[in-house]
Amino acid sequence: MEILPISSPLIKIGDDLFDVFCSALKKSGNKFDRKTCENSIIVIASKVVSISEKRVIDLRKIKPGKRAKTLNFKRYSAYKPDPRFTELALKESDKFWPNEMFLTVRDGIFAPSAGIDTSNIQENFAVLWPKNSYKSAEEFLKKIKNKFGIKNCGIIISDSFIAPLRAGVIAIALGYAGFEGVKNMRGKRDLFGKKLKTTSKNIADALACSASVYIGESNEKIPFALIKNAPAKFTNKKSNAKEVKMPAGKCLYKALY
Repeated sequence: MEILPISSPLIKIGDDLFDVFCSALKKSGNKFDRKTCENSIIVIASKVVSISEKRVIDLRKIKPGKRAKTLNFKRYSAYKPDPRFTELALKESDKFWPNEMFLTVRDGIFAPSAGIDTSNIQENFAVLWPKNSYKSAEEFLKKIKNKFGIKNCGIIISDSFIAPLRAGVIAIALGYAGFEGVKNMRGKRDLFGKKLKTTSKNIADALACSASVYIGESNEKIPFALIKNAPAKFTNKKSNAKEVKMPAGKCLYKALY
């Protein structure tokens, strides 16, 4: 497996992300065709997907309600309380824990602030997650296959993620297309012949995490990464969002929330 970072100019609201990618790919000098890039996966930062899809909110137009004003939340204990941001987080989250931090569940993902972010966007603006990351991935994959004639290819829409009790960000796949996101290991035997009863490998998140070593968090301008010879099982079937999600009642950490 080889990971190639692909930089691009600053992506603006409403830009055609596929055109941006193709232009960035050409400038990078990396070949992308059936001969060199079969079994490859393109990882795309969710931030630029959202910006291209106009999932950007002007906080100056947000009118905080009574609850948002009284909660007085701080983001990551580093930012001053902003009732406008709190109102947006309340609106975007499926489940919300009323404490000092913005702990939420959005689309079955446990994440701070329902995935809302104010970095790498103009002041007084916030970026939401893509409306449907799986659909965005499917549409991008279709364009890739039509343009480059590649049979086995995958797309991951990734976002940074903070694991409990671990410092620094890693990444997860908000959506993906073109490959199976989870590899079931149940029934296989370990080195000592013991049968695995619960183990599965989250291929989608693992690949997103590997690409995050390159994909930018600050001013790097690297929203894409190309994973060549990716160890994934490629498929033409539409991805099922439930594949990588664990029901809350079965989650290993359910006692915490």
